[in-house]
Amino acid sequence: MEERTVLTAESDFLTVVFEPMGAIYEIEPGETLTIVFKGPPTHPGEIKHRADYTSASPGLAGYMMAFDSEGNEIDVNTGAPY
Repeated sequence: MEERTVLTAESDFLTVVFEPMGAIYEIEPGETLTIVFKGPPTHPGEIKHRADYTSASPGLAGYMMAFDSEGNEIDVNTGAPY
């Protein structure tokens, strides 16, 4: 199963932490980050909104990918563009 989630930074930066690696990516105001989870239908992955940041983690038997507003892939292990 594939599930896509789009995160948007409205008027302030939005910090996203890719779990379990702990890599950090900041979305600039007005930009988006698309996270793609691939895994079993019961739990492909999840997004958790916390007070200071948002975390994204794949399901136990799946994986995730991330893309910036321009469609460039972000390395979820380092938080840097490929």
